[in-house]
Amino acid sequence: MKKKCDIELPASKSESNRALMIAAYGAFAPDFQNLSDSNDTLVLANALHEIEQNNSVIDIADCGTAARFLTTFLSCQSGSWLLTGTERMKQRPIKPLVEALKGLGAYIQYAEKEGFLPLKIKGTPISGGTVPIDMSQSSQFASSLLLAAPMWPQGLEMKLFGELSSLPYLDMTLAMMRHFGADVEQNGRTIIVKPKPYQSKSFKISSDWSAASYWYEIAALSEACEIRLRGLSLTSLQGDAVIAEWMKTLGVNTIKDGDSLVLTKVPFEKQPLSFDFSATPDLFPTMAATCAGLQLEARFTGIANLRVKESDRVEAMKIELEKIGTKLFCVSENEMVLKPMPNLPSFLKYNPLRFLAHADHRIVMALAPLSLKIGHVTFDTPEIVAKSYPDFWVKIAKIVPNFQV
Repeated sequence: MKKKCDIELPASKSESNRALMIAAYGAFAPDFQNLSDSNDTLVLANALHEIEQNNSVIDIADCGTAARFLTTFLSCQSGSWLLTGTERMKQRPIKPLVEALKGLGAYIQYAEKEGFLPLKIKGTPISGGTVPIDMSQSSQFASSLLLAAPMWPQGLEMKLFGELSSLPYLDMTLAMMRHFGADVEQNGRTIIVKPKPYQSKSFKISSDWSAASYWYEIAALSEACEIRLRGLSLTSLQGDAVIAEWMKTLGVNTIKDGDSLVLTKVPFEKQPLSFDFSATPDLFPTMAATCAGLQLEARFTGIANLRVKESDRVEAMKIELEKIGTKLFCVSENEMVLKPMPNLPSFLKYNPLRFLAHADHRIVMALAPLSLKIGHVTFDTPEIVAKSYPDFWVKIAKIVPNFQV
């Protein structure tokens, strides 16, 4: 049966969160169209409001972007602050950003364990200058500093070192800074931001390519489909747009139609595949689940940083895909191989397969489309998807019926 639907995607939370920070630094009212309604963006917006009201304890829950962006922002704001979050957030690294800020004159102390939240921050004027930043664990460390730099009297000269992980997100930061009037130059691993304050401008937030990836997965796992995704452009600031190219190898054809992309299923040759997630770590759960559902052998590289996301995504996908007989073998810290079983199991409505979310929205959204291949599935905490895609279950019910939430 042909899977057919017309989908309005959520707005990009990555673009939304950067836009909110630029407006906060520029001290102008946001003039944004299509701002994300994801929990992550709501958390950041609420935190900025709390800071404006001089509330000294800022709790960013499980929002990693807010943790990184607000560490720099609070360092520049007069007052004494405590930046904290969930227990998982307290396990996610922030030391490279803290050390870089201290090098620029910021006053930050670890309230509990060194290298992690909570942070005690005493806001002080930062002049800017030259700073090295390690990109190995997260590009958000660099983005956090860059977003503040136009407001600093000396601007910023940033030297990037280490593995350049999630580089498209850094490119997004620079492009959005330029849109709002920042003077930014990049030469290889050196980025120079001159002291030129942001200017208030309107900005339209794009539809979210990370959310689109789950519809590409649905298309790949379908026998036939016509899925229209509205508001997407193949020339996007978002690195996850590479999913369109990757899914070609899995039989998903992308057709541009006005302001939409239409996905159809075409025959493809089954063969072992390789994917590198260094630039696009959020696509790992999607591609792992898709290859498992299509019973394709695959090699995944660039996965080291996936262990410090909302969950240990490498271990989470290994555990959950084993429930359908798929094996994920770690070759090294940065590489693994997926080996599918010749036959997938089948689950009935009265005895569904129970997947665990691992407190991670992307694990749930990647596993849900597998019901097209294995029948009925359920989740322990389906509501976790609100972190990035609040109406995911409503939308997916139009085309993937075999889940219980």
